Amino acid sequence: MRPARRFAGFVLANVTLGLVLAACVSPEAAAELAPTLSVKSVGGSRVAFQNGIPVPTFTYQPRRRLDLNGRWRFQTMPMDNDLSLAVRSQSLTRIVADAGGRQQPSFDDTRWPTLDVPGSYDPPPSTPGSGAWYRKDFDVPPEWQNQTVTLKFGAANYIADVWLNGRYLGYHEGGSTPFAFDATDAMVPGDVNLIAVRVDNPPWGTRQDIVPWGLTDWWNYGGLTQPVWMEATPAVYAARADVVPHLDGADIAVTLHQRGGDSAPVQVGLDILPATVNPDNLTNPDPQSLIPAGAVPIASQRLDAGELGRDGTTQVHSSFSLTNADLWSPQSPALYVLEVDVFWQERRVDQLFETFGLRRIAVDAKAPRLLLNGNPVAYAGVALHDERVYPAVNGQPRGGPVVTADDILILLEKANATNVQLIRADHHPANPLLLMLADRLGYAIWEEIPLYHYTPATFGIAMDRGVPQQMLSEMDLRDMNHPSVLFHGLANESTGGIEREQALATLHNLDRSIDGTRLTGQAAYGNQPADSTSRPLDVAGYTTYYGVFYQPDAGPGTTHALQVAHATFPKKPIILLEFGRWADHVYEQEEQRRILADTYQAAAPYLDTAPNGFVGATVWWTLDDYWTLRPGVKIEHFGLYTPNGDPRPAGLQAAELFSGGAGQGANQKIVSTATGEARQPAVQGLRFLGYLAYALTVALTIPTIILLVLLRLRRRPPRPAAVL
Repeated sequence: MRPARRFAGFVLANVTLGLVLAACVSPEAAAELAPTLSVKSVGGSRVAFQNGIPVPTFTYQPRRRLDLNGRWRFQTMPMDNDLSLAVRSQSLTRIVADAGGRQQPSFDDTRWPTLDVPGSYDPPPSTPGSGAWYRKDFDVPPEWQNQTVTLKFGAANYIADVWLNGRYLGYHEGGSTPFAFDATDAMVPGDVNLIAVRVDNPPWGTRQDIVPWGLTDWWNYGGLTQPVWMEATPAVYAARADVVPHLDGADIAVTLHQRGGDSAPVQVGLDILPATVNPDNLTNPDPQSLIPAGAVPIASQRLDAGELGRDGTTQVHSSFSLTNADLWSPQSPALYVLEVDVFWQERRVDQLFETFGLRRIAVDAKAPRLLLNGNPVAYAGVALHDERVYPAVNGQPRGGPVVTADDILILLEKANATNVQLIRADHHPANPLLLMLADRLGYAIWEEIPLYHYTPATFGIAMDRGVPQQMLSEMDLRDMNHPSVLFHGLANESTGGIEREQALATLHNLDRSIDGTRLTGQAAYGNQPADSTSRPLDVAGYTTYYGVFYQPDAGPGTTHALQVAHATFPKKPIILLEFGRWADHVYEQEEQRRILADTYQAAAPYLDTAPNGFVGATVWWTLDDYWTLRPGVKIEHFGLYTPNGDPRPAGLQAAELFSGGAGQGANQKIVSTATGEARQPAVQGLRFLGYLAYALTVALTIPTIILLVLLRLRRRPPRPAAVL
C-alpha cells in the first residue's frame, strides 16, 4: 500500500493543492515590488546594473576584504509579508516603524541569541519561521578611507532589506542568487560599524507571487544562507570580467566603473595564464592559487578604455586566439586564469582574477545528441540538495545549508564512488562552492531557477512581476565563467500549455542574450512524453517515474516514453532529469535498486553514444536523503546513500552501471598549456571592413555586368539587310 499512499500524496500535493491555492489567491493580489536588476546599453554594450552599480563579480578577489561571516545577533519574528512585498517608496516608512530601532547602531541587541552566517534561523525539524532580524558590528580599518566599498551577499532567503550604520542601502528579492550595494557613503573607516538586515521568508504555499510559490519537496531555509563580505577598491575598478569560451580561443568583456573622481584615461591589461589543480589548492577560492609557480602569460593585451568620467561605467572587449589549448571536460577539467589589471593615470589601481575553461556544449546539427567539444556525450547523473548531510544526527541528515567546501567534498566523494559525471544541482541556482569544485574536479552541472510546479496562473503572475527573469539573470551573471555549468533549467514539473511555452521562450531568449554558452531545458512530467512545451528550448527534459508514481513498469514504461518523446522532438536530445524511488525501510531497498536498474537499462540503448542515440543524460533522484516540507514525510529517503554514509543496494547498482571517469581533476594535476595571441581590435576592424568590401563587390559586380550587357545590346545598331 505504500506506493499507493505515496502516489496519492504526490497527486494531492502537486495538483490538488496547486489548484486550491490558485483558486484562493487571485492574480490581482500579486505584489508590486519591482526587481532591482536591469540591463542598460553603455557605449553599444549591454551592461547589467543593480542598486545603482554594475553587477559585480562574486568570486573571491585579492582585494581589501572584510569577511562578515561568523556569529551574528538575530531575532526571529512574524513579518507582514504584504508589507515586505510592497513598493519601497510606499512601504519603507512602515518597515522602519515596525523595526522599532532594530536597524540603528544604538539598538540594544545584547539579549538576542547568536547564530552562524552563513546558515539558517529555521533548520529542521523546527517549523519554518516567517522572518528574522540580523545584526552584526565590526571594525573597519582606517586605511579603507577614500576607498570604494561594495557590500556583497551570496544569498538571503527570501526578501532582504539592508542598513549600514542606520543608513538604508536597499532591498533584494530571491532566495538563491547574489546581490551587492555601494556602501561607501554609509561606512565609517577606523570605527565600529553596524550592519542590520531584515529578512522576510513568506511561507511557501501562502501566496502566488513569490518564487517558488507553492509546496516544495525540499526545506525552506530562511536567512543569510550564503557568505556576506565587503570589498574595498580604488575609485576606478574592474567590476567584472566575463569570458565566452571557444575551442580555439576566448572572447573577454571587462566592465569598468568609477565612483566619483575626475575624468581620466583608463587602460586595461589582460593576461591569460596557465592553471593547475591539485589536492593542496583544490578548495582555495583564490584563482591566483591555481597559477603554477613561475608561470608566464600564454597571451597578453593592453586596451585603451578611453576617458572614464565621474560615476561612469564602460566595457572593453577583447578576443584571444589559443592554439593547441587544453579543453575542459568532466574527464579532463583543464582550466585557465584570467588576470585583469586596471591602469588609471598610468598607475595600476586594481586587479581582478577569474578562472575559466574552454569548452563548447551543443546539439549536433545532424542528429539529436549532445556534443561536448565536438564529441557525442551521454552522462549518468545524480541530483544533489544544497543541504548538509554528514555527519548524520541520530541517523538523519544533519540539515542546514551547505556552507563549506568540505561539506561539498563529502558529497562529491559519494558521487565519484557512484561513477556519475553530471550533477543536477537542486531546483534552484547551485551553491557557488559546488560550481568551484565541479570546475576543478570535473563534473557537468545542470542548474535551474525555482519555477517549481508552476501553473498557467502562477506563470503569468511571476513573469509579469519579472522575478524569474531577475533570478535567471543573476544566475547567469554569477556563473558566467564556470565551465562545469552546461545546462540551464527553466522550470520543473509545471503545467499549462501556451502559458508555459511562452514563459519558457521568454526565459530562453533572455538566457541567450546574457550568456548563450549553455543549453536550456525544463523538467516536464515524464508521464506526458508528448508534451510539446519544450519547443523553444535546446533539450527536452523529463522526470520519469514509471513503476513508481505511474504505470506501466519501469522498463516498458521508460522505453515507450522515450520513443514518444523522441517522436515529439526528433531533433532534440532527451534528458531524463529524474528517475528514482524511496527506501523508507530496509525491505524497500531491493525495489529501489530494481527501479534504478530497469529504468537505466531501458534508456541505455538510446544513449547519445549508441548508434542513432538521442538520450543525453539520465539523472537519479537523489544522491542522499534530505529534509522535506512535504506533509507527513519529514525526510525523503531517495538517497543512494544513507545519512550514515553507507551505500544502499541502489548505490552499488549505480556504480556498476554508470561509466564514471569524472571527478579526477585534483589527481590528474593538469597544467594547462596553449600558444596564444590577442586579436588586435584594429586588425579585427580592418578584417571586417575587408570582408564587407568583398561582399559588396561580389554583390554589386554581377548586377553591374548584367546591366552593361543589356545597355550594350540596346545601343548596338541593327544589322544591314542581306543583299541577294
